[in-house]
Amino acid sequence: LLIDNLPNGYKTVLGMFTIEGYNHKEIAEMLGITESTSKSQLFKARRLLQEQLAAIKKRGNETV
Repeated sequence: LLIDNLPNGYKTVLGMFTIEGYNHKEIAEMLGITESTSKSQLFKARRLLQEQLAAIKKRGNETV
C-alpha cells in the first residue's frame, strides 16, 4: 500500500484524522505534538500520496 511508504508520523496523523475522525486538537493531545504539527503532517502525507499516485499514473502511460 502507498500509505505504508509514508513516514510513521504522517501515517499516524493521516489515519487518526481521516479514518478515525479525530480533529487536530485531539490528535495533538494524544500524540504530544502541537496542532500545527498535526496539520502539517496531514498536509505532507496527502502531498506525498498525490506524488506517488502521479508517478504510478505516469509509469502506466509510458509506452515501451
